[in-house]
Order: sequence, then structure tokens, then C-alpha cells
Amino acid sequence: MRRVASINASFSGCAEHYLGRPRWLINHGACNLKTAINGCMSKRPTFFLSSTIYDFRDLRSAIKFSLEARGCRVLASEFNDFAVDPTTHSYEACLKNIEEADYFVLLIGGRVGGWYDKENRISITQQEYREAYRRHQGHGLRIVSFVRTEVWQVKEDRRELAKFLAGQDLPDEQRKAIVDYPSKFAEDADFVSKFLTEVGRNYETASAVSRGTPKPTGNWIYPFSTFKDIDDVLQPLTFAGRTADEAAYRKALQYELIEVLRRLLLKSDGKAIDPRHHINRFWTTTPISPASLKGDLEVDVKEWDRFSTIMMKTLGTHIDPVVITDALTSPAFLDYAPDLKAYQTTAAYDLIVRLVSEIKIFNSSANAEILQLIYQFSPARVGRGHDIHYIPGERLAFLVGLSLRWYNIISICEALAKFLAGKPLQHPELMPFSPIQGMQARLDKENLTRLETQTFLGL
Repeated sequence: MRRVASINASFSGCAEHYLGRPRWLINHGACNLKTAINGCMSKRPTFFLSSTIYDFRDLRSAIKFSLEARGCRVLASEFNDFAVDPTTHSYEACLKNIEEADYFVLLIGGRVGGWYDKENRISITQQEYREAYRRHQGHGLRIVSFVRTEVWQVKEDRRELAKFLAGQDLPDEQRKAIVDYPSKFAEDADFVSKFLTEVGRNYETASAVSRGTPKPTGNWIYPFSTFKDIDDVLQPLTFAGRTADEAAYRKALQYELIEVLRRLLLKSDGKAIDPRHHINRFWTTTPISPASLKGDLEVDVKEWDRFSTIMMKTLGTHIDPVVITDALTSPAFLDYAPDLKAYQTTAAYDLIVRLVSEIKIFNSSANAEILQLIYQFSPARVGRGHDIHYIPGERLAFLVGLSLRWYNIISICEALAKFLAGKPLQHPELMPFSPIQGMQARLDKENLTRLETQTFLGL
């Protein structure tokens, strides 16, 4: 039993958590990693923010920060990174910058802002919108319009009020004065109402419906009360709603997973060959029992030759993960549980923990002492013409244990790499830690589970 415990101990363990994030963009093949990351950063969506500055200053700052954190470029006139030609007026600079945008974000509040053409009651925000709509029609610029919920309600209330007053015996001037009376939500109700009608393309829509012609596009208006209402709309327009840092981090992790696979898969005729079939075949056809550890185990020569040949791949193989290990301290694979007010691990995080543990054991097991068994029972040493080899069971157990780690590392890397490419996470079928047949079930009963340990801690 002491031998069984020794072998099982060699193939068990937990992942180490490394404090601090390593400089994985500088070390570990920085040039190649940067090339991989550039794939997710090559096209930065550009957003132009249009609104009156005064009543949206904080909101504009929040939108700019949120979008830039996701790797986007944001054009907002009150910030120093807004391109300005000193030979032109600031209004014209704003209109010119719209040409750089992929998205035109319009925020409509209760203030008119500066007049672009006061005589004709055209505000600079309205003129920006008109320029954006022109580019929407000709160049595909996408328009995303928002209006404060209170302002939208003012428009609806004023419309109903106008209908009511139309039936009252009042002079036209008095009716108009009542409908257009300023409120704390709309300093110029007539202008705001007409602007919303223009953005909603109401008249054009009615005309298109009556004539059976194509309806206008880019006319959807989102009412909002909080920043989150706006952020929820803008998130899908960015890099899948992830920050630029998270997108780059996931790309680097995927790159390292593929690099690990590259080193562990076999190659024949220019194609990758999966060794897991051969590992599983030997594992099932040559079962190792506790009794076989005490003496020699009968091994079919043909099965041994196949198995020992692929195991040559592990000679001199040492996996030195950087991003994989660092992922254990990254929030990228944690989910926040509002009811618990805490972060919880995800299935992907649990697989990364298992992967780190498997790699650690693989590295410690792929040593000369274990792999020397391959040479000892090679045809050059024992000759040909044999049907059966009698291999020391204890030594064979260590070699098979190494192959199981090899099997699991490939399986986990495959599952995670596909998940990071956008596919659903499929939890792979993994080999047990113990190379001894049936021993894993006994170990599972004897060792505490994570849930049982948490229960002990009262967590």
C-alpha cells in the first residue's frame, strides 16, 4: 500500500496561485504575442459624441471612459484629443470630425445649446446630427440616438396638451404659449419637440407608408434615465462588450494554449496527430492494479511498441506557462453574483486551475528516470521476436501516469482554446490522476471535495 500511496501522491496536487501579474507582453515571446493581440485590436470603432455640453458633461465623460476602456476611439469636443484645425471655427471642426466616425452618438436633453444658425433656429447639435444623417445615407455612418426619459415624456405630454387645447376657445397665440411654456426639463419645448420629430424621421416615415416607398433608417431613439441604459445599448457595438485589456488578455491566453498544443501534438505528413487515442488504448488494454505494483506486469509487445513510441515525444518536453498561470489571478474568468455580493469561479476558471495542476505534475514526471523505461524495453535492448514483455509494474505506473497528464493537458487546452474563439465551453472527458485502475474512486471517497471543504469553513 505504501507503493500505491507514493505513486498516487506523484499524480495529485493543486494549482499554485502566483501573486502579481507577470510581464507577459514583454517576456514569453513578446513579438509573437503582440502579433496575436493585434488581431483583436486591428479595427478600433470610432464614436462621435454629439450633445449640448453643459447638461451632459459628466455623462459624456462616462461614455468616453467606458468606450475607450473597450479599445474604441471616442471623439468628444471638450477633450484635448479632439482634432481641431486652428484656422477654422470650433463648429466647423466638430462637423469635420464626424467624417472620422463609425458611430454617431446623439444625446438629446432639455437644453438647446449653442446656435449654429440662430435666425433659422438651428443648434450646433442639430447641425451635427444633420451632417451625420447625410453621411448615414451616403457612407453608412450608424446613428445611435438617446433622449432623457423626462424630455421624451415632455414631448408626449405637450402633444396631448396641444390636442386638448385645439378644442378650447382660445386664441392661437395663447394655445402656442401654453404648449411651449418652458419647464425644468425643456427650456425650449418647441425646439426640442421638433428636433425629436426630425431625429425620429416622423414625417418621412408617414410619407413612405402612404406612398409605399422605402422607409427612412437610423431613426430609432432610446429613452434613458441612467448611464447604464446608454452603456447597455453601446456595449454590443464594441469588442463584444469586453474591455480592451480583457480582449487582449484572452487573446494572449488563447495563443499560449495553442502553443502548448503545438508542442504536445504529434505530426505526420504535415498534419497534427492526436496521441490521446493511443494513450487511452494502452491505458485500457494494460490495466495496472495495486497487486501488479509489487512485481512485473505482462505487457503485449505490440501495444508497448505503439505506446513507448509516442511517449518518446515527452522526452525533453517542459511546459513553462505564463499567461495560463497568471489567469488564476485574473478576474477575466470570474462571475459576480449579486445575491452573494462576491465573485465566483466559472467552469473556464476551474479548467484553468486543473490545467495548471496537470502541467506541474507533467513537468515533474517527464524526467530521465521515468522515461528510461522506454529504452530498457526497446527492441535494441531486448531484441525482437517477443510477444510479451515483463515490465516492473511500479515503474510502468509512473510512465502511464505521465501519459495521462499528457492526455489531460491536450484535452483542457483544446476545450479552452475553442471557448476563447467564441464556441461554447465543452467540459472534456479527463483521465484520473491515479494511473492505477479503480484507485481514483477510492481516492475521491477519502479526499474532501471543494464543496465539503467550503462547508467546513462555513462559506
